[in-house]
Parts: sequence; structure tokens; C-alpha cells
Amino acid sequence: MIKNLFKIILFCLFSFQFSVAVMVNDGFEEYKKGNVLEALSIFEKACEDGAYSGCYNAGLMYYKGDAIQQNYTEAAKNFMKACDEGHTGACYNLAYMFQNGLGLRLNSLKAVSLYEKSCENGISAGCYNLAVMYETEDGVEKDLFKAVDYLTQACDKDHAKACYNLAIRFQNEDGVEKNPLRAAQLYEKACDLGHENACYNLGVMYMDGEFLKKNKLKAAELFKKSCDMNFDLACKAYNNLNK
Repeated sequence: MIKNLFKIILFCLFSFQFSVAVMVNDGFEEYKKGNVLEALSIFEKACEDGAYSGCYNAGLMYYKGDAIQQNYTEAAKNFMKACDEGHTGACYNLAYMFQNGLGLRLNSLKAVSLYEKSCENGISAGCYNLAVMYETEDGVEKDLFKAVDYLTQACDKDHAKACYNLAIRFQNEDGVEKNPLRAAQLYEKACDLGHENACYNLGVMYMDGEFLKKNKLKAAELFKKSCDMNFDLACKAYNNLNK
């Protein structure tokens, strides 16, 4: 009897979860058709019924003001519901809103807590923003060790700017021991991830030949790659090599 009751409860639970998932999908369909207000209404209903992805999507619509009136307060309210249910993207967005006082009273400690949560759950931008906060004393005490740690975590999660900033630190002995070869590795990773300055800086290292074996062909390749990303200094360096 208890076994059967348990099965019934499980069936009802799965049926409910399927139902709200379908509702969220219906919201996307309406959004794609251009029925923005209908989509918002569906997302909000899904949120009320326990689908945190509905809360998140409603939050995004209010945050962006995407064909509806921008409303940071409503965005924060929806992100908060989604974050409480474990939606990492919502936690990140909420952290940003606390950090910048958007629709919420500015609260750096709350921002740090939520960025930490999103960083731990794989959002590289959460780790990066923590690094910036600790480096610039943005609502927290300056702590270069924490800044470097969070930059490292962000870079490990493929955040291009974090890898670039970390490379700059290793090249200039800023908060870490000078390590030009480590800097070169990080520039290479950042370059591969699409950071134009990193490609240029690595090209300069190959041109200088101070820490890497001098290689004009490699430098030219990197300058060209950076130039293709619209970095003017790299375009000039590439043209000078090909005169």
C-alpha cells in the first residue's frame, strides 16, 4: 500500500515537472513568434507554478527591457526566485544587480556571496568579477591574493580576459612572482579564446626574443590574428613586418 502510494506521488511529481517544462517551452515559442507579452505571461505563470527557468526568463525580459518596459525591480525579484532554486545564471545576474544597485539596494557583501556561488558552479564571469572587486576594493577590502586566485579560477573556466590579466601579472611581477614563460602560455590561451591584446602581446614576445625564441613568422601570424580582431596596433605591427 505504502509502495503504491509512493509510486503515485512520484508519478504526480514527474507529471507536474513535465507540465511546467512544457509551459516554459510554450513561452519560448510565443517569444519566437514575436508575442512578447504572451511569452512574459507564460514565463511568470510557470514561475508561480515552480519552474525556476520561467522565473529566470521573465527576469531576463524585465532586465533587458526587451519589447517591454525595463524594470530592474521585477527582474531582481524573478532572479531571486530562480537563484533560490539553484539557477546559477540567475545567481550571477542577481550578484551583478547587488554590486551595481540595479533594482536593489547596493550590497557588495551580498554580491560577493552570489558571485562565489556562481563561480563555484562554473560561471567564469562570476570568478572574474570577484577578482576585479578584490583588486579594485569595490565594496570589499583589497586582497591581491584573492584577486589572483579568482583570476586563475576564471581562466581555468576559459574566461579570455581573466587569462589575459593573469598573463600581464606574470609578465610584470604584479602580485605574483615574475614568470614570462607562464605569461606566454596565458597569452596563448587568451588569444585562442579570442582576446586580441593577448595575441598582440604574444607576438611582441616572439619579436623581442627575450624570453621566447625569436620567431618573426610566428609574430606575424599573431599580429595578423589580432589585426583581424580589429586591434589597430597589431595591424601596424603586421604591416611593418611585411614592408
